[in-house]
Amino acid sequence: MNKKYLLGIGIVVIIVIAGFIAWESVKYTHPVSTSKSSAHQRAPLHKEVTVTLSKNGFSPTQVTIKVGSAVRWKNISGSQQTVNSDNYPTNQLHRELNFGVFNNGSSVVYTFTKPGIYGYHNQLNHTQMGKVIVEK
Repeated sequence: MNKKYLLGIGIVVIIVIAGFIAWESVKYTHPVSTSKSSAHQRAPLHKEVTVTLSKNGFSPTQVTIKVGSAVRWKNISGSQQTVNSDNYPTNQLHRELNFGVFNNGSSVVYTFTKPGIYGYHNQLNHTQMGKVIVEK
């Protein structure tokens, strides 16, 4: 065989072996513990809370979550409903909560990225109100 060909194959083999060794060292740089306490500490910080909207209104009427968590509003009223930002009727306080009409059995979800107090209501029955408190 040609000496240049053999030299090329040797270089490729060395590169592959060096890459494998580097990969193995990266994989084991940060070992993952499977103990219960470690699993609990590594639980996701962001969660989702469900608020149902029935004929009687929102339940629960107030939820407290952390920044990065989501609220899912699920319509179980038997008819179309809305989730809209306060203040009724202009809905301009937190426009990102103006989801419009959604059908029975469907949901709308919003992930909160800033701390604050977010009031909302059902535009079709403005006496049905709720509040999301978002903490750091």
